[in-house]
Amino acid sequence: MCAKLLGIEHSNHSNEDLWSKNVFNSTFPVAFANYLWKCDSPQKVKYVTTDANFNIVIDEIGVDELFNCNGLTAEELYFSFEDVYTPYEKFLEGGFGSTKRLRRAKKIDLVVKQFEEDKAPEDYKSLRALEIKMTVVPDNSTINTPDNPGSEIVIRPTTTLYAALGLLDQCKFSREFANIKETLHDVWITLSNENGWEHNATLTGNSRQMKAAIAQICKKYHKKQIPLLLQPIWKTNAQDHELDKEHALDLIAWSNLAYVKLFLTKVPDTQTDDPTACRAARCLSKFIQYLYIGSGSSDIDRRINLGAIKVPEGYQTDKELSVNGAGTREFITARKKRGGKNDTYYKPRFPRKILHSIILNGGEKRLKPERRFDQSIYIMEKTGLYNSGNF
Repeated sequence: MCAKLLGIEHSNHSNEDLWSKNVFNSTFPVAFANYLWKCDSPQKVKYVTTDANFNIVIDEIGVDELFNCNGLTAEELYFSFEDVYTPYEKFLEGGFGSTKRLRRAKKIDLVVKQFEEDKAPEDYKSLRALEIKMTVVPDNSTINTPDNPGSEIVIRPTTTLYAALGLLDQCKFSREFANIKETLHDVWITLSNENGWEHNATLTGNSRQMKAAIAQICKKYHKKQIPLLLQPIWKTNAQDHELDKEHALDLIAWSNLAYVKLFLTKVPDTQTDDPTACRAARCLSKFIQYLYIGSGSSDIDRRINLGAIKVPEGYQTDKELSVNGAGTREFITARKKRGGKNDTYYKPRFPRKILHSIILNGGEKRLKPERRFDQSIYIMEKTGLYNSGNF
């Protein structure tokens, strides 16, 4: 029997391709979600959301809702990794592009589709777009606080684009688009008049006004938030490589508005030209431009020209955002919808033994982890080879 991952029956990756480092970090989380779904008593994913006051609330979401596939099973889905979500093309001038080069920068980690045997994969119905961030607990910023650990999340520019497109796609009436445009109008005029979209100092100098406008939109449309980011966590004993025996794994999803809240908390409140400090401000700037242009008065007026989105010189290809564990744990330990505080980082729900139910038919032997010099020395020391006579 060939090695496989639970529930991934149809995919743009063959079983042979599931195991390399960059691929496995996306394919394993899908199989992990399938495991929760297939439990005798199906388990839910922890869901980071926002409420009507734009405060973070931890909810739960079923995997079928996460994948937007009510009534289907995992075996009736097609998991398309590193793909574009075609339902959003209506908001993009020229769509996602007609060439691989144009589409590459707009791909998201996973597009869940409905498998249809008599059609080609590109014609399957697209159900959900998800960015996937496999993260370890604790990270370097929380290694010395074992009772309050956290995990770093590194974000790609694609995530911000899909956060905006997801919100626009949930707006069904002209008045909703008009309200978004009206709320952002003053910010748009201010930054356009000052050529501020292209200067870090101008962006941060107007950050309070920018954040207030986006917060107002997120409050008004909090019922339109949808899952965007899937964050599987794996917990080790301090900085050891060994998974915790009883509390090794869990699965967290973030809504698009919770992601917005995350980067808003990193935007400076005072003017600065420091490139690192301005990273979240640039993220906010692009998000505002996406929403403003995408909320035109007609379908034609809602086409975003991604090539015309303005970014300070030299930062067009910069990574979007990085938030360490000390920053993300404020969100993960937020109030649960049904009371109490969430402790997913501190005590993940699932023991490491469930790996045997997710990685099937000897798949662990097919893994191809990235080789690192420090890791090689570490493994040789742990196995006794480093100080042996055979070294």
